[in-house]
Amino acid sequence: MRLSVRRRAGQVVLRAELSRLGSASQVSSALKALQKKGELVRLGAGVYAKAAREPGTGEVRPLADFGVLAREAADKLHMLVNPNATRSRSEVSATQNAGQIVVFDTGHRRVSRKLALGSHRVVYTNDRMRAVARFSRVPGGRLPLIPNTGVAQFVRALARVSQVKFIRTPLDEWAETATQLAGDDIRSGPVQDLLVALKRAGVISSDELAALLINFLRERKQSVRSV
Repeated sequence: MRLSVRRRAGQVVLRAELSRLGSASQVSSALKALQKKGELVRLGAGVYAKAAREPGTGEVRPLADFGVLAREAADKLHMLVNPNATRSRSEVSATQNAGQIVVFDTGHRRVSRKLALGSHRVVYTNDRMRAVARFSRVPGGRLPLIPNTGVAQFVRALARVSQVKFIRTPLDEWAETATQLAGDDIRSGPVQDLLVALKRAGVISSDELAALLINFLRERKQSVRSV
């Protein structure tokens, strides 16, 4: 096991890479022994980094910076959608409480695997988290922006992020029947239905529903050209 670890390229070793060297219990025992001797440190479930014990203090330290280890582990575990991207799939490190935080952008994937070493840790961001941030409320509990254009797309995205769907109720059936009996021909569409569902779920207030509906109807009317 020691020879296999030392001869491997890179600084990160996965348990899965060593599974053929013995039974599950034998591999676990060998990994614990290497950790005890200071030749490996554990970053997460099944993820280890090569290490060495300092002669003077006896403290065990990894042979590479945590940021380097985190990136190598992410590459081996295929956690990044596009490892070569530098902007949309970038990693950022900062110092907080003497610990290094490495942020990985996983795109459309949700990753929860824990990678940490002491006070150093990895956190993740993805497309859904960015969408949620877009709808985060400002002080006072209001939506940060009621759009004047692209209202339908905004409503659909808000419903998707909030995991809200319109479910027709008996009250909706009654209201539609009453409207028809009164001689009115008013029919709601998918966007109006989503607005009602968002209000019922407490995602938006009555004032926000009214503002979004007005802007949606105004935008739709403006898009209709006269013949």
